[in-house]
Amino acid sequence: MLLQGWLRRASRDKLALLLIALPLLLTGLYFATIAHDRYVSESRVIVKRGSDDRGGSLDLGFLLGGNASTLREDAMLLQQYIHSPDMLARLDKTLDLKQAFAEPAGWDWFYRLPANATREEFLNYYRGRVDVQFDEKTALLVIRSQGFTSRFSQQLNQAILAESERFINELSHKISREDMAFAQKEVDYAYRELSRAREQLLSYQNRHGLIDPHAQAQATGQLVAELEGKQAQLEAELRNLQSYLQSDSPQVIAARNALDALTTQVAREKSKLVSPDDDKLNRKTAQFQEIRAYAEFRTDLYKLALTALEKSKVASAHKLKSLAVISAPQLPEEAEYPRRLYVLGSLLLLCGLLYGTVRLTLSIIEDHKI
Repeated sequence: MLLQGWLRRASRDKLALLLIALPLLLTGLYFATIAHDRYVSESRVIVKRGSDDRGGSLDLGFLLGGNASTLREDAMLLQQYIHSPDMLARLDKTLDLKQAFAEPAGWDWFYRLPANATREEFLNYYRGRVDVQFDEKTALLVIRSQGFTSRFSQQLNQAILAESERFINELSHKISREDMAFAQKEVDYAYRELSRAREQLLSYQNRHGLIDPHAQAQATGQLVAELEGKQAQLEAELRNLQSYLQSDSPQVIAARNALDALTTQVAREKSKLVSPDDDKLNRKTAQFQEIRAYAEFRTDLYKLALTALEKSKVASAHKLKSLAVISAPQLPEEAEYPRRLYVLGSLLLLCGLLYGTVRLTLSIIEDHKI
């Protein structure tokens, strides 16, 4: 009786029929005859690094949150890739998305992909059917895929996970290859410079006939010191002989000749060490030390480059990323969309508010006419 009374009052109120009954009737007919069920398959994943397996070791970067920040960046990067045209192109090639989102929808033109849809329209439609949510606290990605059949929604989610795994692996390997290539390039450059420095050192040694001018100079300086010691000793002996012998005595002459020969030897050895000429041991020593220091410097750089290459090889293994599936996509048994009761209830509320507003406005206008 109450429903009949409401219908009689509504039949006399054309505004209520227009603003409330008609929208609800059309929406109900759409849900009953045209709307197609849409199923949702959900999965939860996280991007995992090889360096996450640390055992019991402590890492300062991990304690300061650096590792979590990197995982967050990787997850957000994957989120953008899932909604990218590249992902859509690969999924369309694998699952024929245009066919899957068009024919099964029937006459449901609100959610059916148009046959003549442009690439931009196709991308926007795909983004509406695939929802990717990022959890800031856990760095988890929640991937929800829709389909007009439960099986297709699961297949779509599984294909997204497979393509995401490929993307993460390719990205990590690309970064590792770039790091390795850079380190190898530095090693090759350091080796070429080291070889050039060594050749310069060998050329200098061969040109001057000296293995080590510095060692030669030290040996010559030691010899000069010994000769000067003998020279001082002979000078003392000569003065001693001259104190009680004639200057033309055989002993004095022999001592003087020995002293002269030793003095000449000392002068000759000193001339090897220092003189205004360029071809002396002191200048050769300075030149040789400069060339040898450069060769040693290049040797140290080569060692550092080799160490960096080995560290890069070890680090590349820790930088490898993988996609850990926390919750695999399930086969839904019930359709999640359309939410008929929710939509009808919301529509009834909105239409009621609109009806009340229009009715109030009309009443105010009629009151002002009186």
